[in-house]
Amino acid sequence: MARSQRRSSSSDSNHWIGYTDLLSSSLLILLLTIAISSLARANNEKPPLVRLTERESFRFPTGSYTLSPEFIKALDQRVPEILATISKYRIDSVEVIGHTDGQPSPGLSNLDLLMPKASGSSSLSGFRAGSNADLGLLRALAVAHHLRNKLDSDGSRGLIIRPYSAGSLINDDGTYAPADTRDRAERRRIELRFTRQKES
Repeated sequence: MARSQRRSSSSDSNHWIGYTDLLSSSLLILLLTIAISSLARANNEKPPLVRLTERESFRFPTGSYTLSPEFIKALDQRVPEILATISKYRIDSVEVIGHTDGQPSPGLSNLDLLMPKASGSSSLSGFRAGSNADLGLLRALAVAHHLRNKLDSDGSRGLIIRPYSAGSLINDDGTYAPADTRDRAERRRIELRFTRQKES
C-alpha cells in the first residue's frame, strides 16, 4: 500500500515537473519573440524630422544665408538632441534642407562659379543668390557647415552631412505647393532629415 502511494505521488510530481517545463519553455519562447519583434521595430522605426523655424530663433536676415549669433546659439542648444537621434537610430547621414518663402530674390547668382570651392572652405562668404532655390541651398550649406563642426569635426563618426534646397516649393506640412510672392514666415525653415546609408 505504501509502495503504491509512493509510486502514485512520484508519478504526480513527474507530471507537474513536465507541466512546469512546458510552461517555462513557452514563456521563454514568448519573451524571445517579444524581444525580436521589438528589435525589428526599432530597426525599422523612422527617426524624427527636425524643423528649425523662425519661431524658435532660427531666422535669417532677408535675402541672407549668414547665421546670426541667436541662430547659432539656438542651433547649439539642439545639438544634444541631434546627437541623441543619431545615436538612437544609428544614423550616418543628415540631410539639411533649406526652405524659403516665395518672395522674389533679386540679383545675379554666382553659385555656379563659387560652389566648387564651398566644400573645401571653412566659412561661406561672397555668394550671391539669384533665386529662392539658390537662397535655400546657401542657408542649408551654412547650417551644414556649422553642424559638421559640432557633430563630427574630426570625421571620426563618418557622418555625411548633405545640404539641399527645396526653395519655396514645399509647404510646412510637406505637401508640394509653390509659395506666392508674399512674406510667409511659416514657409522659411531648415529641416534636418536623418537616414542610414549603410545597414549595420
